[in-house]
Amino acid sequence: MVALLASGSGSNAAAMLDFWSNGAVKAAGIWTNRRTAGVWNRALDVPIFHLVPGQDDEAVLAQWREAGVSALVLAGYLKPVPPLWIQAFGDRCYNIHPALLPAYGGHGMYGHHIHEAVVAADEAESGLTIHRVTERYDEGPILFQMRTPLRPGDTAESLGARILQGEHWAYPRAVTADLLGHPMPTQLPEGWSK
Repeated sequence: MVALLASGSGSNAAAMLDFWSNGAVKAAGIWTNRRTAGVWNRALDVPIFHLVPGQDDEAVLAQWREAGVSALVLAGYLKPVPPLWIQAFGDRCYNIHPALLPAYGGHGMYGHHIHEAVVAADEAESGLTIHRVTERYDEGPILFQMRTPLRPGDTAESLGARILQGEHWAYPRAVTADLLGHPMPTQLPEGWSK
């Protein structure tokens, strides 16, 4: 059983749930720190809960334990993960970052901020990184990375849209492969490389 955490639109959470619709992995629900998050507006087949970071940490962990949650998946969750959650789930606590870590990681580096920095630096490529969560922002062991070249005329918006599509493909597959002990698919979407 997996718990999903989201702060925004919930598109990665929706991609996870869609990928798990075959029953290979089950989700207990989605927890969000924002009452205005777009995830509330999605028609998803799991309950959505509100949490107040720093105030509800222990109560949410107790709720997860009662539900039999054994893994935590951050799907656009923009708050620090409490140490007690990291200790509870160990290496079964996952995050995705819309850049090739270790570059463009750390506090304040998320979403459009990353893509703007990558485009401004005139990088040849960007990509995404799926990693285990530790107490240090974006420094956990890397599970999987996927790369895409920057195209002439790319903007932060066009790059971000392309990387989000890649996230929707890679994140469910990487988490599921790790949870079930399966290898990642070797065939990547067009325009992507390892």
